[in-house]
Amino acid sequence: MAKSIKDLREEKGYRSAREFAEALGIAASSMSRYDRDPETIPMKHAIAMADLLECSVDEIVGRTPVTSGRNELQEFYDGLLPETRALMDEFIEFARAKDEKARRQRQDEQDRKYDDLCRYYQRMFYETAYEGTRFGELVAFSTPKEERSAFESFLSEQAAAKRKPGIDQHCEGLEEELRDGYLDADGTERHWSEDEIQSMLADERSRMDEEYGKKDEEVIARVMQAFDRQHRVAIEYSTIRL
Repeated sequence: MAKSIKDLREEKGYRSAREFAEALGIAASSMSRYDRDPETIPMKHAIAMADLLECSVDEIVGRTPVTSGRNELQEFYDGLLPETRALMDEFIEFARAKDEKARRQRQDEQDRKYDDLCRYYQRMFYETAYEGTRFGELVAFSTPKEERSAFESFLSEQAAAKRKPGIDQHCEGLEEELRDGYLDADGTERHWSEDEIQSMLADERSRMDEEYGKKDEEVIARVMQAFDRQHRVAIEYSTIRL
């Protein structure tokens, strides 16, 4: 099991995170954050910690200790001149920042997609809510949380309705195949009983509904995240009042 940074520094005689932070020349609050989430440690700080604690960078970030000697990349880095090592540190920080920016952009693109889907389904939701009401009547929810719950139920109903035609079509083709019968081991033509056919069709419907339902649940979760982004103030205010 990988050791924590706390374990590693205590083995080297550092009595506290603050003492170790001072030895590194960083803020104690930063050290506290690194203790909680080692993967957030900047490369230059991870390397400085590894040097002080005489261990590998892998151990600093909580990965399995290296037992077969330091890896080639670490050896290459250690063999660089100080000025070249500084250039590599700068490049690593640049690459990290670029990667984080690209990840944020991808996330923003995904969020925009589900924001659009959320707005589309909200229009359908409100139109459905007003069906059957008299002109001039207002459909209102007692709390934003009640509205959220109703919208989520609406999404589940829509998802089930949309996947049903595809399942029906698949099962119609399967039923035709089942009614054609089958050949047993000696080549004799056999036919399923009606109960067997209906049982197999029911099992297939259940399997497909569960399989596609899981995919729909992922989409619903993302749409609800968009709903929460668009209604955050109202939902938070409702929660505070409750």
